[in-house]
Amino acid sequence: MELLDSHLTSKLPFVLGITGHRDIHSDLINDNTLELKSTIRATILHWHYQLNVAIKSEQPSSELEQVVTPIWFVAGLAEGADLLSVEVALELQTELGNEAIKIIGCLPMPLINFEQDFQSSSVAYQQLQKTVSALQHNGNELFEVKHSLTESDYQIAISDNEFGVLRSSLYLNQGVFIAKYANVLIALWDGCDSKGCGGTADVVKYKLGMDVNWPQNTENLSLKAISEFDGQTAGLVHHIPITRLNSTNENPQLLLADYPENNVLDHLTPDAGKLYAYSHTENELTHFISTEFVKLLSELNFYNNYGSSERVPTSESLTTPAADNGLSIANPIFDLADKLALKGQQKYRKLIKLFFWFAIPGFACYELAGNLVNSEEGSWVISVTLLAIMACWGIILYAGKNDLKWKYQLSRGVAEGMRIRGFLNLSNIIPSGEPIIPRRYRSHLPLLNHAIAVAEIDWWRTSRNKNLNEIRDTWIGEQRSFLQSRLQLSARNLTELLYKRPQYAASLCSSFSKKCFILAIGVGAILLLSMLAQQIFHFSTLNDVNNTLMMIVQYSLMLGGIVALWSELFGYEATANGYSSMEELYGRAQSLLKGDMTAVKELMLLSLAREAMFEHVSWSSSESNNDIKNRK
Repeated sequence: MELLDSHLTSKLPFVLGITGHRDIHSDLINDNTLELKSTIRATILHWHYQLNVAIKSEQPSSELEQVVTPIWFVAGLAEGADLLSVEVALELQTELGNEAIKIIGCLPMPLINFEQDFQSSSVAYQQLQKTVSALQHNGNELFEVKHSLTESDYQIAISDNEFGVLRSSLYLNQGVFIAKYANVLIALWDGCDSKGCGGTADVVKYKLGMDVNWPQNTENLSLKAISEFDGQTAGLVHHIPITRLNSTNENPQLLLADYPENNVLDHLTPDAGKLYAYSHTENELTHFISTEFVKLLSELNFYNNYGSSERVPTSESLTTPAADNGLSIANPIFDLADKLALKGQQKYRKLIKLFFWFAIPGFACYELAGNLVNSEEGSWVISVTLLAIMACWGIILYAGKNDLKWKYQLSRGVAEGMRIRGFLNLSNIIPSGEPIIPRRYRSHLPLLNHAIAVAEIDWWRTSRNKNLNEIRDTWIGEQRSFLQSRLQLSARNLTELLYKRPQYAASLCSSFSKKCFILAIGVGAILLLSMLAQQIFHFSTLNDVNNTLMMIVQYSLMLGGIVALWSELFGYEATANGYSSMEELYGRAQSLLKGDMTAVKELMLLSLAREAMFEHVSWSSSESNNDIKNRK
């Protein structure tokens, strides 16, 4: 299967997580592993095919797959289900291409301490060494998941050979991390509750919104579950039933026995296993999470296909992460989203200008047509009017078919969400249980939540010092300078006025339209008096004067309406209001960010990030209403 896109590292990934038992039944851990490996392979490919479409090649009876959405396969490296699944993922990486599947290995502790769980002469230990070596190549990763234990407790945990409470809490920490960021959590699981801490069932319960019991003083606040009001972020559990080596004849209660009916996911039904979206017996959250997940798939496909169809200039940042924006592996994704937004905006603006190139002469001819109905000139004027109407209608249909504004809005949303989370990474602000994007927009823009989560994973990859000066300069200062430049009431040229000075443009457009309407009213009043004088005093000489006055009224209204429509389509006023409120907030934050980082300042920065995302999604919603495709 050929990999057609050479820049998949810059595409938003779909995240598959894996959790499963160590003690897979003996029939499955000897040479007869083909059936289980085949099931795991089919499961990964099931989601791969949901994200990537097959295209016909020029050779008969042949298909090539156009890979536009890569998969990040996130897994632990424990004996049994973990290592077997990673082995399958590595095989698929060879088949599909290194960029089509990226394997991210997660360790609960340093590798040297993690190896204590294996017998050095065992097949599993040899498999671990082989896997660790493979994860050093082809763009794969291996890192230790951050924890919240005190240093003394951590040393006890990593030295413990008996799987005590503290060591088990590190495995729970790793499993919950995988569940939190997985769009789909593949669970090779017997369906029974855990007997201790950190088992597969705990990881599944977390993903399904159930309570997970952390040992005392071990819960990682960075992995704090989202409130029950929100449910989990868009994501599913793909349960593959498995038999355990140490299973008993007891009949423990299955976690999913009372799972509510859900037909939203019917079209995603896999050949192996079953999909679950939420655990509660009430159907509201189950339906909400399922619908949100389907929407996420749709937006992810739409966005990545758009990214593949556009030719944007590449830069060093596609391979070299920027050191000052809080992003590392996610930086190429942010960089592409930012460039796609700029290019999409330019294309939409060109379309708007083309629309007005046809609309203005159309309006002008329409105003003349009434006076030239029965003349040869009138035929030409009406013809031009009809052609202008048809051209404008064609532009509107083109805008609707190609979703130009939605493309650049979605790209801008992805870029801004990742930019904001990157600055939080730079500030070393831990991930929050409450999403940055406002609740009211969550179901409409799940891709933004997903992009933020992808950027958030970079926080787990590295540790940064909380340098307030750097934060003040690179985040607050730069953003405030940008906003202040956009709020200037002057412009060096027309292009700068129309595209980079929304407040100034809104003011001028409003003033011009107002003056046009006042002129129309004033001239209309004079026209009325002139017509009354003509009727009372029978002044025939006023005919030409009245016609001229009428044209002034018509063209004043036309010009005022055109300028008002231009201002609305470009959203000058809404954009300027948003910039103004954010500039005030950034100014306040800049003055307060002094001294050492404190919990209060961390909360302030997190609140600022939420305000910035609220402003952006509000702008996006307002801009969607102003889309030219809605002017039918």
